[in-house]
Amino acid sequence: MIRPMKYAIYILLGFIWILISGGFSIGNYLVGVFFSYLILYPFKDLFTFTDSAGDIVRKIPKKFVYLYVLIREIVKSNFYMAYKILQPKLDIRPGIIAYPFTTSRSVSTTLLANTISLTPGTLIVDVHVKNPTLKGPGIYYVHSIYIESPKAIRDSIRDDIEQPVLEAFE
Repeated sequence: MIRPMKYAIYILLGFIWILISGGFSIGNYLVGVFFSYLILYPFKDLFTFTDSAGDIVRKIPKKFVYLYVLIREIVKSNFYMAYKILQPKLDIRPGIIAYPFTTSRSVSTTLLANTISLTPGTLIVDVHVKNPTLKGPGIYYVHSIYIESPKAIRDSIRDDIEQPVLEAFE
């Protein structure tokens, strides 16, 4: 199952290359396949393709939900940061909290960390995972610009960010 999925990705990316470049020829298609292989090869460990084709198709709507959550969190936190910055008195309470995460795949662990770091006002400072391939569970150390209640931040990350990542990529 692993090899056919990888080849399907290369073939699909070759077609996407044709659409983007506008040159509809076999040579151009082969260039797209070659470069997709060349670019994805260093990341081969992230794409294990252990899911069946049915699981992949079933998770497509959940990946759109994750994308919606990601955009919503970025927009929401941008407005919050603008509000904080535009206040006459800068009212911030920075701090670092430990957040235990429960992902079991390296892709999920990486996406969760990137999603937390993409939202303004938060940044992953350190990651502790026993497994060297970034497979969870583990602990993120999250720096936040405003910490009133560490429990509230942990609950927000778990409910608003981690849950959609787990549903879409686990």
